[in-house]
Order: sequence, then C-alpha cells, then structure tokens
Amino acid sequence: MIHTPKFPLNIGDRAQFEKTETTKEVVLFHLKNLLLTSPGEKISDPLYGVGVKLFLFENITVGSLNNIAQEIDLAIKRYLDYIEVDNISVTSPPDSNTVIIKIAFSIPDLNISETLNLEVNNI
Repeated sequence: MIHTPKFPLNIGDRAQFEKTETTKEVVLFHLKNLLLTSPGEKISDPLYGVGVKLFLFENITVGSLNNIAQEIDLAIKRYLDYIEVDNISVTSPPDSNTVIIKIAFSIPDLNISETLNLEVNNI
C-alpha cells in the first residue's frame, strides 16, 4: 500500500503525521485534489486541474453545468486514468453560488466502487 499523509495534516500518536489507511482514501484525495486545483497552480504541469471554484463566478446555466462535467471527465481521463467514471452529476441550487458535484466511479482492478460528493462554494 502507498503510504501518504492524511489530510488535513494531524500529528498521530507516534509524533508523525497520520497516514491514509486505505487505497480508497488515497484515490478520493487525488480526485478531490484534481477538482480543486486550478490550471496553472501546479508548476510541474500547468494544465493539471479542473479549478471548479473558477466556475462559481460565471452565470450558472444548464450549459455551464454540462461544461463543468465535461471538464471533470476530461481531467480524470488524462490524469487519473485508472478510474472508470460511471456518472458525473453537477448541480447548483438556485441563487446559491454553490456547485454540487457527485462522481460515481470504480477501479475494477482493486474492486473499488465509490462516490465522491463535493460541495464547492465561494466562501
């Protein structure tokens, strides 16, 4: 198993950062990181990331929600190609400046099926 620090960072009982316990935790972290990173933030790959917070300042329409879903799908295919996306749902409650993203995915090689639920707002 890959040992990575668990976020948010916390000091564990042996004066070390707590580590992730499962592969599922690592995959969920990578997926969330991909969604919240804006293109240009990662110096080694300026195209990395979806930057969903950037979409909060656009007029939210059915078309813009579909564009967000397409951007997410393309980014996952490019950077997390071990994930098979089953469904991407992007919604926004009226007058909320909030985007709710649900991604149902699986990793057949590891027998993992999971759904990431992420609510992004401009706060």
